[in-house]
Amino acid sequence: TLGPVSREVAPLEAMLRAGMSIARFNFSHGEHSYHQETLDNLHTASANTGIMCGVLLDTKGPEIRTGYLKDGASVQLTAGAEITLTTDYTVKGDETCIAVSYAPLARDVKPGSKILCADGSITMTVLSCNVEAGTVQARVENSAKLGERK
Repeated sequence: TLGPVSREVAPLEAMLRAGMSIARFNFSHGEHSYHQETLDNLHTASANTGIMCGVLLDTKGPEIRTGYLKDGASVQLTAGAEITLTTDYTVKGDETCIAVSYAPLARDVKPGSKILCADGSITMTVLSCNVEAGTVQARVENSAKLGERK
């Protein structure tokens, strides 16, 4: 992943000589103009060294958050337990029901889909969807604590 330390021509040339064959751009951070400058520098470094380099653009997906929890306390999710995900963001969640900020969730997933929470530290498998109610029934695949707004 290219960043502030590795986006100038000289470090890019060194990275190419050391074997870098793909440069990852993380579009979750920085402005497009920043990334354009980095890409221009990569093109220059590639031309200077004669070494081709692929470019991987890691684009930011929708930012989906879990809601608030009863008493503001983290909840323990247990592997194998069923949980309801609701798009009613006013719901104060617990280990049986968690609100999510993505309104079309029940429409966009289907049974068998995987849902990752808390930066991927929690995995759930969709069991059923109720589009009218805005709910998804899921099975927790690994035990972990979940905090608010993750």
